Amino acid sequence: MLPILFQIVVSPGWTWVLAVGIAVVVVGTRALSFRKHGARDGKKPSWGEALWADKATVGVLLVAFLAAWRTGVLEETIRLPLHTYGVMMATAFVAAIWLAQKEAARQGQDPQLVGDLSFWILVSSLVGARVMFILVNWGDYFGANAFVTTRFGRIPRFFALWEGGMVFYGGFIAAALAAALYLRVKKMPFLPWADTLIPSVAFGQFLGRVGCFSAGCCWGRACDPALPWAAHFPPQSLAFQSMAARVNAALFIEPDHLHTLPIHPVQLYESLGELLLFAFLALWLRPRKRFTGQVMATWLMLYAVLRTVTETFRGDVERGMYLGLGTGQWTSIGIFATGIAIWVVGSRATRKAVAALAV
Repeated sequence: MLPILFQIVVSPGWTWVLAVGIAVVVVGTRALSFRKHGARDGKKPSWGEALWADKATVGVLLVAFLAAWRTGVLEETIRLPLHTYGVMMATAFVAAIWLAQKEAARQGQDPQLVGDLSFWILVSSLVGARVMFILVNWGDYFGANAFVTTRFGRIPRFFALWEGGMVFYGGFIAAALAAALYLRVKKMPFLPWADTLIPSVAFGQFLGRVGCFSAGCCWGRACDPALPWAAHFPPQSLAFQSMAARVNAALFIEPDHLHTLPIHPVQLYESLGELLLFAFLALWLRPRKRFTGQVMATWLMLYAVLRTVTETFRGDVERGMYLGLGTGQWTSIGIFATGIAIWVVGSRATRKAVAALAV
């Protein structure tokens, strides 16, 4: 486990250069993509049109610059720890977009639409994942510890993203709603696009859970020390810090205080499961699907089962427990039911269409 790869130190004279450089790379990448895929009537858009095409990205960058200027962040020395979790999540997102665009092109769908849709999926998933974590841990965000002190003053704890706190299901539900709304505005059917995108989500989750393991979040419960793959998390990890803060910390931390007691690497259990799901959906099911929505429905049901099983190995109390089941397990019941509903409706519609053609 390596929570932080290394730390980048940027002096005040270079902070603006770094910020502008990041903005240029982001906007330039989006403009290149638009010029490549956004041709209309055989005419490639101009650079001016391409740069202004993704107004949402430009708007977010402008707001970020304004916030940085108002708070004085760019006038100070900035120390940026490069977290393994962040690297893996960014890699997961980029890989998922690339895979989805490749599949969209193969299906005759617009790859540029995948790129545009991905922006809203990213924003909504981050917000949804954070909101669900806050709802599960309501007391920590609206109780006595509702505010944290930073060098810029006291701020509400739900803005303290550096403390961690994301729930995948919250992000997935928010992203699915955002995608459905976006496609509805574009007057495009949801399920065909869901079948294209969902294997990429599985692959992204495979990489994301590796990031969880590196950071030490979403950890497992104690296991037999003789288990060959048992994990021992160091003091820098979220797992160690959370266990050390408990009243009965001695039950979870080794006497030398150098690492946790052996626990299940549950993050890797789910990561491996998602990789297998990706291979099954992308390589076997998708080429053989019998109705629109079958790939989406299958992932919903299989991931719900995978999540329910892996939750039995979880040891983090932050995920929330109700009536003996974790929040993820309760949510899995609803996700599984949704998968069944899509399967029933989709297969029934296909049978009706086939029967109509036979007549």
